[in-house]
Order: sequence, then structure tokens, then C-alpha cells
Amino acid sequence: MTAQSLLVTRWKTKPADGGAVLSAQEEATLIARAKEGDQRAVGQLYRQHAPRIYGYLASRVGDWVVAEDLTSEVFLHALEALPQFEYQGVSISAWLHRIAHDRMVDHFRRQARRPAVPLVEELLPAQCGIDQEIDARLDRARMERAMALLTAEQHQVVLLRFVAGLKLHEVAYVMHKSTAAVKMLQLRALTRLRQLVSETS
Repeated sequence: MTAQSLLVTRWKTKPADGGAVLSAQEEATLIARAKEGDQRAVGQLYRQHAPRIYGYLASRVGDWVVAEDLTSEVFLHALEALPQFEYQGVSISAWLHRIAHDRMVDHFRRQARRPAVPLVEELLPAQCGIDQEIDARLDRARMERAMALLTAEQHQVVLLRFVAGLKLHEVAYVMHKSTAAVKMLQLRALTRLRQLVSETS
């Protein structure tokens, strides 16, 4: 299994309530209702996006409690800023990840340390059967070792592209970089991951 397929099949998160991913039109309607103060719509947006925001932050800070606190900060800020949110080429998921990125940067500035890069157990789907569980643990351990050897920015691009599922221009928006810079980071990260995973296969 390639590094990229491991990322996609092993790390993909789902909405917390198990519901289907919303279409762009459904999400736009939900956002409009939330802007009008519909608390059910706000709750649905939270359930739809909180698991990936939490997973992204936990993977970056390496601390469950801190990730929970930062996730709360992200959604408090998002709730305050929601009336100003408009679709401008990026999804609300990218908008939320940018808020998360900025909160994470503030956290590391306060802590004056580099981000940790452990994988997050919750990002992996539940397995059934001992053989599948062993395979999942081996894949996870191999990918964890490989991810730890990426640069912090390469690691972040991989999470945003293959865990959060953002498009290149959305990752650029989140990281305050050009699309070309993100494309190069992704290329280098995947090249390095393929090399590292093949060495440990």
C-alpha cells in the first residue's frame, strides 16, 4: 500500500453523527440558517466539522486536552465571525481550518516550542477482527514513524490535504501561502513519505 493510500484510507474522518457529507447547496442553506440565529443549524455545523478540526489540532499539538481547548476556541471564534462569512472560493471547512491554524500558531508562540507530530487514534476507523486490527496498527506505526520525519509544514500540508480533504487553494488559504508553494510542499512530502514507507515495508 502506498503512503498516499494509507493516508486516505486509514485517516479519513467522518461527521460525528455519522451523517452523510453535505452538498455545497445543503451546506450553504445551513450556513444561512445559522447566520439567522438558528441554533439547530449551528449545532449541525458543529457536528459536521468539529471532528476534523479536533483531529487536525490533536495531530499538530500532540495533547488531547489542549486540542479540545483549541477546538472550543475555534468554534467560539467562528460563531462570532459567522455573520461575515461569505463563500469566496474556499469552503467553510477551509475557513474553519484557517481559524484552527491561527489558533495553533498562537498556542505554539505561547509555548515557544515546535509542534508534536503523533498520529491521532480517533482519525482511524474502527476495525473488526484481529487480523485487521494488527494490519491497522502496523500501518499506523509505520506512517507515524514516516510522518515524524517530515518538516512541520510538510506534515501540515499532508493533514490538510488528505485528512481534512481540502483542495490545494484551500490549503494555501489556511497556511497563508501561495498555491504553488503548497503544491511543492505536497510533492516533497509525498515523495519523502513514499521513500520512508517503502524502506519500512
